[in-house]
Amino acid sequence: MILTNFIKKLMIDQLKKLGYVFTFGLLVFTGSAYAQKYKTAADTVKLNTEYKGITSDVAELNTKLTNAKNKTSTYQNKATKANDNAQTAAQESKEQASVAAGGNIKDIKKELQKAKKANNEANDAKDASNDQKANEKEIKYLNTQIEKKQNKLAELDKERSAIMLQTNTTTKN
Repeated sequence: MILTNFIKKLMIDQLKKLGYVFTFGLLVFTGSAYAQKYKTAADTVKLNTEYKGITSDVAELNTKLTNAKNKTSTYQNKATKANDNAQTAAQESKEQASVAAGGNIKDIKKELQKAKKANNEANDAKDASNDQKANEKEIKYLNTQIEKKQNKLAELDKERSAIMLQTNTTTKN
């Protein structure tokens, strides 16, 4: 009696699992069939129009990406130069400060000018670094956008193939 109940329970569990697998499979199958936006030969005009638009978008994004990549070396050089200038200005300010410690008003004014210059150079170095980071972020964004557009083009190619296959099958019959 206990063994029979155990076997019945085991069979019911197996049937439930089979039902879940069947339901999941059915959902995947119907989902992929309905996911296709363009299904008939009449839809090819719309498909081609969308394809052309996305291809144009990819070309534009590639142009922007090339420009952003070209700016990378410029920003790197600018950041390096600004950093070197900031270090030089800071050293000059430090030297002038030691001279100004003697108490001469002219020397104090010169030291103040050198300190302002060092501060400006440090700010320029910071700005150059921020520009470089923003450019890297833009490159990453553009690469992501291009990848999304290319995936959409691949999806449209699959839909076009499915339409062509369907058209060829109906013309043979």
